[in-house]
Amino acid sequence: MNPKVSILVPVYNVSAFIEKCTHSLFGQTFSDIEYIFVNDASTDNSIEKLIKVLEAYPNRRSQIKVIHHTENKGLAVARNTAIDASSGDYLLAMDSDDYIELNMIEALYSNAIKHNADIAVCDATIEYSNKSILYTNYIPKISTEYFAEIIANPLCYWAIWNKLIKRELYLRNDCRVPEGLNFLEDRHTMTRIYYYAKKIIKVDQILYHYVKYNTNAITATRSRMHFENTQRFWELLNDFLIDKKEQNSFKSTIEFAKAQAKITLLIDTNSLLLRKEYSHLFEREERFYFSTFKRGEKIMSLLVRYRFFYLAQIFNYLLKFKNRNT
Repeated sequence: MNPKVSILVPVYNVSAFIEKCTHSLFGQTFSDIEYIFVNDASTDNSIEKLIKVLEAYPNRRSQIKVIHHTENKGLAVARNTAIDASSGDYLLAMDSDDYIELNMIEALYSNAIKHNADIAVCDATIEYSNKSILYTNYIPKISTEYFAEIIANPLCYWAIWNKLIKRELYLRNDCRVPEGLNFLEDRHTMTRIYYYAKKIIKVDQILYHYVKYNTNAITATRSRMHFENTQRFWELLNDFLIDKKEQNSFKSTIEFAKAQAKITLLIDTNSLLLRKEYSHLFEREERFYFSTFKRGEKIMSLLVRYRFFYLAQIFNYLLKFKNRNT
């Protein structure tokens, strides 16, 4: 008989975090769990620490699979490897530098079964080195709104890690993350899963802890890869909607989200050269939705539009200095 839940954990050089993560996984109050760790060619002792923690949970040993990549293939491929190896009715895909509450799987699974839901979602806290911030995930009440809301509503967040999802949705080919998409990979998957989901329910508990003080995390900086992956994400989504003959159904929603994606990249990158090189990215959408930007976003948009790139760089430093102090 298949396990009720599979937890999927790609692992790459998270030695400082893997022990807390695995204690939170092996200590779950829910028993019928399959754990799949994919070692994406770590060069540190992450896997050794994982095995050491497992010694304290002898009842979990038969539930563990550790799969080794011979070379680093990136998060998207590691997660696909874990999906292929899984057999649970529901899947939880999480990051190996995060941790969860000990009742998370029990709370999400019991509510998913009770309400016959495809997806069960919980709240989370974003853990910084000096503070925690509550992250509340909004879920639309009407299923026809799932896709549009996850595209454009920042409260309907597209994170994959706080959601227990039916495995059959993950197995759809068009829900798979293509190799090389290592930024916005969660958004790629969740937009499609929300498109197909018939019922999503919310558990009003804080059950997931997303760690932001891992300076090696892929989200710690905004580099060329982030710009390239952003462009590719929207191209893939456009192809998806064309295939579903829905390209006109969500036109304004997509354009608004593109404008927001661009201004976020312009502010988050520290690179003057990247800001200059990608100044024309989604330019039409950026101009059309300029009025929806916040004050700082409007200033950055105007500086880049009129090619005042050195002033934009100075403004970027000022914004980051202000954010650090607030």
